[in-house]
Amino acid sequence: MQMNSSKIKTCLELAIKAAAEASRELLSHVNDQNESLVIRAKRDGSLVSSVDLESHQIIEGILSEIGIPIISEEGKLPSFSERKDWAMFWLVDPLDGTESYLKSRSGFAVNIALCDQSGPFLGVIADPLAGIIYGGAKGIAPFTCPIESTTNRTAIQQQPARSPYLLVTSWNESIPWPDLLPSGLNPNEFTSKPVSGALKFCQIVTGQADVHVRSGSYMEWDCAAGDGLLKSIGLQIRSRETGRPLVYNSMSLRVGGLWASRFHPAD
Repeated sequence: MQMNSSKIKTCLELAIKAAAEASRELLSHVNDQNESLVIRAKRDGSLVSSVDLESHQIIEGILSEIGIPIISEEGKLPSFSERKDWAMFWLVDPLDGTESYLKSRSGFAVNIALCDQSGPFLGVIADPLAGIIYGGAKGIAPFTCPIESTTNRTAIQQQPARSPYLLVTSWNESIPWPDLLPSGLNPNEFTSKPVSGALKFCQIVTGQADVHVRSGSYMEWDCAAGDGLLKSIGLQIRSRETGRPLVYNSMSLRVGGLWASRFHPAD
């Protein structure tokens, strides 16, 4: 299923609207005491709160206007047999970084991606505490806008990579960072620092970082928006095992280790 540029722009505007409204809802509760939110642990040990669900409901209500099916971390997951042949779908994390959110610290985000059978081609990531939304799509240059004024767009100017290059990792990364770099990159030319959540992908798009690698497994909704955003500058996320682009809408919706690099254009 192919989308023309007008339809892609319409979808991008919906995603920006959904991310902005969800961000405002998250911010309205960010200083609440934890006991005022309903919090529980999922089967994988991660936390979910009532505000995750509120963000999901806001996003679902807006995105559903266009009739494209939605896979959301906090929504009802259709069976694989139902979704495996979908030509297009939204992939959403209504609150990426619930633990950071509950501690009122930076690093949580709202992630919205639009995917076809080849993967994400549109990505929107909102950083509520910073008041910024990052958006872009394949064929649409990346930009930022304030959450409170989403029509006020600022193009992200591409900067050439300069040594020392920066590798961004997860805070809980278990492998020494020099061993994380993709083949062909020299650790002596890099420094490294941890960055929370999907904001790592935003830093690659803005040129603040050059490479991101994660050795552990991830859910598709954790990285799809970053992948769609990277497509706007001709990059993509790759499997750490194969070096090939990630495959989405799998039965488990889980991916293994991954990396994204400014030195490796999309195939």
